[in-house]
Amino acid sequence: MDMYQDARFAGVLSDLERIARELVDTGRLAAVAGTLGSEVAIEFGMYPEGKKAEPCILINITSQEEFEGDECLLDDFEDYVISRLEVASRDWSQEVTGILGDDRPVILLINGEEY
Repeated sequence: MDMYQDARFAGVLSDLERIARELVDTGRLAAVAGTLGSEVAIEFGMYPEGKKAEPCILINITSQEEFEGDECLLDDFEDYVISRLEVASRDWSQEVTGILGDDRPVILLINGEEY
């Protein structure tokens, strides 16, 4: 499934981008990443790669700094993203939510490393 080529997912993609912008605008991303120059992408994807890949929600942070933060901070960050996705998903069609499912694990990657 390619969400970027399927018009049914336009609202989902827009919401994912909006949530990522909120993370930057509110300073939540900088708090986790340790620098203002960080980026975040949120997507419905597969993880890990290969035969063991399973559907998940990927939160991928790219930072110039290595993560040396508090695990509680990561939990709060994930909880915030999940809560924003729950609110956004109320506006998605039943067809889209059925395809995406409602029981995907959340995978947080910082500079490619899983936390």
